[in-house]
Amino acid sequence: MSRVVLVTGVSRDLGARFARSIAARGRHEVVGVDLTPPRRDLGSVKFVRADLRGPTIPSFLERHEVHTVVHCGLQIEEVITSPAAAKEANILGTMQLIAACQQSPGVRHVVLRSSGQVYGSSPLDPARYAEDTVPRRPPHSGPAKHALEMEAYVHGLSQRRPDVAVTILRLGNLLGAHVDTALSRWLSMPVVPRPLGFNARLQFLHPADAVRALEVVVDAELPGTFNVAADDAVTLTQTLRMLGRPAVGVAGNNPALLALGRRAKFIRFTSDQVRAVTWGRLLDTRLFHQATGFVPHYSSRRAVEEFAAFASPGMLEGERIDRAIAQVRRVLSPSVHVPNVRWPRGVRGVHG
Repeated sequence: MSRVVLVTGVSRDLGARFARSIAARGRHEVVGVDLTPPRRDLGSVKFVRADLRGPTIPSFLERHEVHTVVHCGLQIEEVITSPAAAKEANILGTMQLIAACQQSPGVRHVVLRSSGQVYGSSPLDPARYAEDTVPRRPPHSGPAKHALEMEAYVHGLSQRRPDVAVTILRLGNLLGAHVDTALSRWLSMPVVPRPLGFNARLQFLHPADAVRALEVVVDAELPGTFNVAADDAVTLTQTLRMLGRPAVGVAGNNPALLALGRRAKFIRFTSDQVRAVTWGRLLDTRLFHQATGFVPHYSSRRAVEEFAAFASPGMLEGERIDRAIAQVRRVLSPSVHVPNVRWPRGVRGVHG
């Protein structure tokens, strides 16, 4: 049966990918909402420019007879230039949207795109975070803390409206071709500043797999909280080697990492993100696999390889190194052969 699916955050990459993909299947009528017009083609998605913080959202849900709300408006991995604006959009927008869902009798399923960043990162945490893991050092600022608050609002809806299925997907770090996030920009720097003395294990999720995971829970109306990421992990050193990026060690508590790129407005790292690339963070994805049978197509390594294939070559990229070695060999190779040279005993010449 065809249902109306409302997707928020369609001006950003993941929201646009998901809305276009689920609309292309033809099973549902899809309405995309955002304050900013989308930069990507949404296909058959009906786009409505609206502010989630406005008072018209309840009537909007009833007018369009929305059955499922997929909230992809979380600004957590994007390059955030205004933390205050991100907080207002994340927190106030979610509050208004959840209140509207509570008032709308037609809404039966709410999906929140959250993030594995809600677990924080510290040396005292387990090797992998399960959905019920209580982090020793949860995020206390920035978008990761916003995600925790947004999850709390969604949980509150399930208590006030038991007839509404509530799904929370905690996604791993997105990486793949043309993915533009604070982490991907950091990995794309000509010389990558990294925490000195640490080699964090990193776990990624390709955007195509993130879209598939969202489609699975929408189709099944599956309630619960689930981690979604590739099962394997790569170290920071392995990642930089695949990208061909040289690195320079910086003290982990050095404010240089926190202020990375702020003057140039390139990226903005929070203290929680610095801890993540210091200690690492791996998600336990067994619960989602058991509930749905979902298996990501892309491993973490393959996601890094695809990102590297479409990114600008690093200074230590394989072909560049091969060309440099070949050039050195040509310079060092003798151009003139000198015959009948008697070398001292025990010493060999370059030809000998």
